Amino acid sequence: MTVSRPYRLWNAGTKALLRWRNYKFPRNAHLGALIEARWAKPGTAIEVIDIRTMKLLGQYRRTPTSVAFTNLRNDNGKQE
Repeated sequence: MTVSRPYRLWNAGTKALLRWRNYKFPRNAHLGALIEARWAKPGTAIEVIDIRTMKLLGQYRRTPTSVAFTNLRNDNGKQE
């Protein structure tokens, strides 16, 4: 079985997937995570995951004044 939209957004604080945030391309998922993190409360972490492999692709953390990109993994699974 193939998944048409394998990239999902995960709220690390509540340990739940964000509803209606399923993406076909990782770039779109990262943009969606950035938008969600911008509107979240400070301290919230939004992660981009690939549900086919359950790998973390990136993490955005809301700070009091900005959004910090705290983790990135490339297509080879190595941290940049």
